[in-house]
Amino acid sequence: MSKQTSVVSRNYLLDAINSMSPPRASQPYSRSHPPLSIQVVVNMIRLFLILPFASLSCALPGLSWIQLSNGFMEQRIKQAFRARQGPVAIVDGLTQIPDADHPFMAPEPTDQRGPCPGLNVLANHGYLPHSGIVTQADVVSAVSEGFNMGADLSELLSVLAVAQDGDLITGKFSIGGPDSRAALLGSLQNILGVESSLYHRSNGVEADASATRDDAYSGDDHTMIPGLYAQMKSIAANYGGLYTLEAMKDVQQLRHQQSVQTNPTFHFVPITGVLVIGAKAFISEFFSNGTYGDGGVPNEESISSFFGAQLLPNGSYEFIPERFPDNWYRRGTPFGLVNAIDEILDFYLTRDIGFGANAGAVNSFVPLDLGAITNVNSLAASFRTHCRPTSRARYSSRLKSSSRSIRRWST
Repeated sequence: MSKQTSVVSRNYLLDAINSMSPPRASQPYSRSHPPLSIQVVVNMIRLFLILPFASLSCALPGLSWIQLSNGFMEQRIKQAFRARQGPVAIVDGLTQIPDADHPFMAPEPTDQRGPCPGLNVLANHGYLPHSGIVTQADVVSAVSEGFNMGADLSELLSVLAVAQDGDLITGKFSIGGPDSRAALLGSLQNILGVESSLYHRSNGVEADASATRDDAYSGDDHTMIPGLYAQMKSIAANYGGLYTLEAMKDVQQLRHQQSVQTNPTFHFVPITGVLVIGAKAFISEFFSNGTYGDGGVPNEESISSFFGAQLLPNGSYEFIPERFPDNWYRRGTPFGLVNAIDEILDFYLTRDIGFGANAGAVNSFVPLDLGAITNVNSLAASFRTHCRPTSRARYSSRLKSSSRSIRRWST
């Protein structure tokens, strides 16, 4: 896809979001992936826009859903694209993090830490409970104070975390491995199958093709892999040593390709695939020293500290507990839901990142045509040619579940 076509397509989709109505067929649209239905994209974005307002409306009963959504759209939908950033962070007037009340404390053996470096950092500094057992309210407050994440985006992500990876009764989840402290029924958790962890959840908030974690197929999708961090750093070197959005797009594309080549169970489907793409954008947006695009710098000093990557004399890396960098300042403006959608679309339209799944063997990726999502049975049927009998039901079930979710959420 040409750069000009990509920009036209991106602006076209953003205009559709703004009007919240389907785009006109006469407008241009093209891409290098399997055909993507504009209506499906708009419906998916409606889902992302609608979910947080349900929670916010409960928290602010004096405001109607219409008032909340209108105010949200007015404030965020027309924000300008980011400017090129320089090598020196501009932090005048910004808030330094951490403050004196949140010193670094390394996790104890019973504390949970997991696949999300941002949550790990917040727990290591006490913005989240040091135990790593958290609630939705804990997360919304911590990411706002620590990273200036917009309430709409944090509400959505925390709701999905509890729904996919947490205990629906207590509203708690573990940012690391399974833990009875997150479940109302405690030790009965394993018997009753209560979900309370971000580990091994390739269909949850954390999924395959992470920047620095292996896929769930490896058996460990939560530990920072020094080699993957070094790979990400080598890509940043192509952009002046900065972990820019363009660098992170390259990281996403490469990790997608590597998962196709090494993980027979790799699947990259909505909505989890969208979250994985968004996580790469968060590296630039939230880990930069200062406001990314407005003087903030996502350099090695900042990024390595957030990922717990310590450089050794031989040039390799080892993991140490994640922490806020020294002399670090959070972004000055909130980064919210529409900002995230804007960048997810940009990633998807400018890199070869297709939705679909491997059919039970490496390099057997079957693209998922989102425009024909209601006919996903054809994709599941194609697996019968490739998958072992014990695997067929699992792959078909995953894709059919995604199909049902998209059909339900987009109507």
